[in-house]
Amino acid sequence: MKLSSDDQKIVNDFFREHVNRSFKNPMNSVRMNVDHTFEHRERIFQICNHLIDNKIPFWTEVRLNNGCIPDIVTPTHIVTFIEVFGTETLDDFKTNKLAKYQTSGFDLKHFKFIDTSSELVFEQLW
Repeated sequence: MKLSSDDQKIVNDFFREHVNRSFKNPMNSVRMNVDHTFEHRERIFQICNHLIDNKIPFWTEVRLNNGCIPDIVTPTHIVTFIEVFGTETLDDFKTNKLAKYQTSGFDLKHFKFIDTSSELVFEQLW
């Protein structure tokens, strides 16, 4: 997928400022984490498939400079991060991860949270 010059600038600026560049991060490639549950990995794949169908660029398993590894990064679209919850809850996220994201200037408004135990409604992504 070729990005518009405006989207490419957003991606370049995001990666320059927030991403640990010592790891390769191919666009629109789904990277799976062996430590995630099957349901978690399946939901990530479903979301990424929907993003591709809608020509929205994404990255998975991106190591940020703040040490966090969000499930899906979508810097050119409505939210910057999509997090999939299986065994984790929003309260767990707030307790264990949010402070690290806040040090980089991100807050809850930069996230969309999707639960593996509920039906995936793609409108939830927007």
